[in-house]
Amino acid sequence: MADTAEPRAADLGAAVALAGRGVSATTTLIRDLHKAIARRAFTSAGPQAKPAQLVHDAISTSVYATVAAASRAAATATGIAVATRAATDPSYRPLAERPRSNVAIGALNGAWGDWLDRTNSPLALKMTAHYDAQRTPPTSDVAVWLHGLCETEVAWRLKATEHYQDPNSTHGIRLYDECGLTPVYLRYNTGLHISANGRTLDQLLTELTDNWPTTITRLTLIGHSMGGLVIRSAAVQGCDNDSPWVPLTKRVVYLGSPHLGAPLEVGAARAARALRKLPETKPLGDALAGRSVGIKDLRYGDVLDADWSQLADLDAPRPAPTNCAPLLDDAEHYFIGATLAARHDTPVAKILGDALVPYASASGTNTSRSLGLDVDRGRHLGGLHHFDLLNHPRVYAVLREWLA
Repeated sequence: MADTAEPRAADLGAAVALAGRGVSATTTLIRDLHKAIARRAFTSAGPQAKPAQLVHDAISTSVYATVAAASRAAATATGIAVATRAATDPSYRPLAERPRSNVAIGALNGAWGDWLDRTNSPLALKMTAHYDAQRTPPTSDVAVWLHGLCETEVAWRLKATEHYQDPNSTHGIRLYDECGLTPVYLRYNTGLHISANGRTLDQLLTELTDNWPTTITRLTLIGHSMGGLVIRSAAVQGCDNDSPWVPLTKRVVYLGSPHLGAPLEVGAARAARALRKLPETKPLGDALAGRSVGIKDLRYGDVLDADWSQLADLDAPRPAPTNCAPLLDDAEHYFIGATLAARHDTPVAKILGDALVPYASASGTNTSRSLGLDVDRGRHLGGLHHFDLLNHPRVYAVLREWLA
């Protein structure tokens, strides 16, 4: 019984242990800052301060090591105890299946999902398909929905009660009710390289088309933010592999996808480099550099292994790309770009975009490169932010116009 029950609660134990690791990491960060500042102060004081520095370093190192070790040990022990107790509860639900913790797990995977995956953490998400056959019985017309960075499939329900008086209402469900387009929602680890998720998506779509209850005659792919880049990555790899889902894909919709990169990630890379130049701020720079490779791919919209595999340091300076990975030839491609401002062509709007992605990046065209999206199949929505694209009535009106 313990052998089968324990894995169900392993995520809870891992979450508690991770909290302790976070305390330990914070302690280490403070220690490194403390040591760097103290080192400069003792150096300025001259050779006569050397004895005091030796005493100081010995005491502080011991204290910080004790605090870090104690927090890790306590959290590990607590995690084991909590997981063991939860494993005996037949009603236990994994954290990723609970509405509130699902959001936290998605954010955790977005921030450090590559590390969770490398360490085989129970908290690391796998790419999985979520489909309600009772609410939306299968048809031959299927839409696959991919969320963005730090999200999970529940993100598509954002403000559903406010907009539709139904907490479960999504773009996908409404399109099914009005147009018969069967929704399949994916959940995946957004902290992994986009190219790695694209490779897995290629495999999952192949399995989906092979195992769907009825023959699929048309496949529509819709991606929010990073999800659109994962779709583009899967398309290139699927074409290379002659995957069976590729010719079935007739429509692709990108909702606020940073095809040409995200300025915030450009700034994060610069900040990490700047902070690492000085001993006093290097610990902060190292912490910032520890963000996931999935986030780092958003700097220039890297969707293929070739975009990053030759780079020793993903934060290092490099020229912006001059070309883009090709789109699926036989599919119609649509995009929606939002801006906080009413118009997208003002100086302020070009800087702020939808708060995360500029309209130029969402539309796939700037002064240095172009993705080749047809402007006649694009739409600008002013007065909306990046996450409004997930479930706003104005966005749905456009989707229904295109996909009905």
